[in-house]
Amino acid sequence: MNRSQLEHIIRAAGDVLGENKVILVGSQSILGSVPDGLPSDVTLSMEADVMALHDPDGEKALLINGTIGELTHFDSTHGYYAEGVEEALCRFPEGWRDRLVGVCTPATNGVTGWCVEPHDVAVAKLLAGRDKDIQYVRALLRSGHLQPVTLLERIELASMSDDELARIVGVVGSAARPGRKNPARHVLRRLRGQGTSDDT
Repeated sequence: MNRSQLEHIIRAAGDVLGENKVILVGSQSILGSVPDGLPSDVTLSMEADVMALHDPDGEKALLINGTIGELTHFDSTHGYYAEGVEEALCRFPEGWRDRLVGVCTPATNGVTGWCVEPHDVAVAKLLAGRDKDIQYVRALLRSGHLQPVTLLERIELASMSDDELARIVGVVGSAARPGRKNPARHVLRRLRGQGTSDDT
């Protein structure tokens, strides 16, 4: 996916919902913060995860899926699509809504797409823990689009079990490989020696 395709999905989602704001929560939301120059394997997905600002019963997510989702006319026409998402399925660090990055251009036709900030997306990816999610985070750490210290600070703001924390710190430590004087090294050491407040 590229930035222009993301902007098209923002516009289409706003039209479908009859709203002028939507939230982009998945891997392709990074295009809101970084319009170009991303590693190619980060933008392979042709799906943008879209969430309504308020959707307590999930009906808006279903509406998105049925109109501009996978296997719809929108998908077959354009070769990319939206996936309607409910907030209950998202695991972001505390305060993530305060860090959303707005995309509102002529191409979005008055609809603002509020994109989850890349480090917050990365935390959600690390919590999901699938191979493709780990590779996504590793690629962004290698390219410099994610800063290890910021990522680790966001990890501290997320609710997770001690086992999840240990796994995630291991992934970040092996991917970032901070040198002896790198501040990330000290944060990693601290996180390796602590649990979280939520051990469920």
